[in-house]
Amino acid sequence: MKMIKPKLPSLQRTAAVVPLNSSGATLSGPDRGIPRPDSSAPTAEERAILALSATELARRIAAQELSSVQVVRAFVGQITRHNVTYNAIVQLDLDAALERAKAADEALARGEVWGPLHGVPVTVKDTYATRGLRTTAGDPALVNHIPQEDAVAVALLRRSGAIVLAKTNAATLAMDMQTTNALFGTTNNPWNVNMTVGGSSGGCAAAVATRMSPLSFGSDLAGSIRLPAAYAGIWGLRPTHGVISFRGHIPPKPGEVDGIRSMAVLGPLANRVEDLELALSVLAQRSPEDATVTPLRERTPAPASVAGLRLAYMDELGGVPVSREVADALQRVVETLRAAGATVEKAQPKDFSYQRTWETWGELVAMQGGYERSNLERRVGRLFAQGSVANIPHQRKILDPISVEGYMRALTEQATQTNALERFLADYDGWIVPVASLPAFPHHAPSRTFGIFNVYDNPLRVDDKAVPYYVATQSYATLFSVTEGPVISMPAGLSTQGLPIGLQLVGRRYDDWQLLGVAKAMEPLLDKLRPQRWVADQATAGS
Repeated sequence: MKMIKPKLPSLQRTAAVVPLNSSGATLSGPDRGIPRPDSSAPTAEERAILALSATELARRIAAQELSSVQVVRAFVGQITRHNVTYNAIVQLDLDAALERAKAADEALARGEVWGPLHGVPVTVKDTYATRGLRTTAGDPALVNHIPQEDAVAVALLRRSGAIVLAKTNAATLAMDMQTTNALFGTTNNPWNVNMTVGGSSGGCAAAVATRMSPLSFGSDLAGSIRLPAAYAGIWGLRPTHGVISFRGHIPPKPGEVDGIRSMAVLGPLANRVEDLELALSVLAQRSPEDATVTPLRERTPAPASVAGLRLAYMDELGGVPVSREVADALQRVVETLRAAGATVEKAQPKDFSYQRTWETWGELVAMQGGYERSNLERRVGRLFAQGSVANIPHQRKILDPISVEGYMRALTEQATQTNALERFLADYDGWIVPVASLPAFPHHAPSRTFGIFNVYDNPLRVDDKAVPYYVATQSYATLFSVTEGPVISMPAGLSTQGLPIGLQLVGRRYDDWQLLGVAKAMEPLLDKLRPQRWVADQATAGS
């Protein structure tokens, strides 16, 4: 078969259909293009399709064992059945997706292959610019924003043959660790709708976990891929910074200068490690739209098992509390790996400062993401949020006055701490640590807002401790945002409440392929620590 560049969909869109929830009221926000909820159960054929990984879907479509139209219709059916409950999808591009699926099948019949994701439907966070399709980042000011160009990552997905089926819900401008906004409302946890699925890529995680999407793409500055993946019981990859183009992501808002020069990344969320690998192979490349992408180290053969691997772990970092359930889950993983032949030792870098790394995260966010704010505005904001952020190193620095000298110091500190972590990781195949202080918690409303920034004076409970919201949800993730190496969020069992617990597998910069190989070797063992059912057997059994 010959490789053919696929024809991009037109900018034309048909009128949307307003979706209803179970009580007959419309879901919040503008029209989403989702047909009315369907209470019928999926067919046996559809259930079989929904159970497949994106990698296996790609293989079967390429072999013409499944048609792309069949696959797209199966996932559309899942969206119509379950989005009303979980609120993961904010825009379904139904007509264009079916048109492209039909074209994908016709191309295969002619012997043409568009790429490794030929005919496979995917979803992207509503922070990715999508040509001709509304992109809001959950911000009411962008409700009518229809980009004329794709984000670079979306363009690469289309060139690989993927079908961008839908946009997923996000926190407003990706600025919270829960997924809620004034346009589309709150995304619910697939394991318990009374709980958060995390943020800000919670729509991606909920869509993948409930099989509304086989593969989704989010973004991560402070754990926005890793926390939702953990809370949904799926896999997520925060790749090395700079290996996937960030161009075309919101923030920055359209027309604003892009000041984000470090830490923020795009990455995939999936049910299987092989799908993270497939996604990385598609997105981690230079393109005509962005030649600044940095290449990864060459791919090496993955280990056949964990036997012989050398791993480190820690169940608490920098004095930030971790719930007993998270610590116990980590210990079960350690014991499982040891029993399978891996060497796993409790260790942490001796010359790595958690405190300075957290402060550096806040300083870099302040310099790069808020450079347009005057120092007077910062002082006012700090007074406004004083009770919430005064004792949180990575948060209070966001509202400090900024200067060129301060920016240079922050970059220097980032390099210092990155080098310290890299020296430690040189002796290991990966470092296992918590994603957050606690499993998924009940939907948690802010005390007040400052612009788009949610202020939480009300703490979360970590066992018997009251822990500030951003400490509990961001502390373990922001450390590795600063150091910018690859991190995989991996499912590690369930809490006593039946909620997923996730852990981070931290690797060396630019060794993403090596880290994915380690995760793939661990995957069969981790599967045994969680129920052998997907999040909602109910998600394939109708409403």
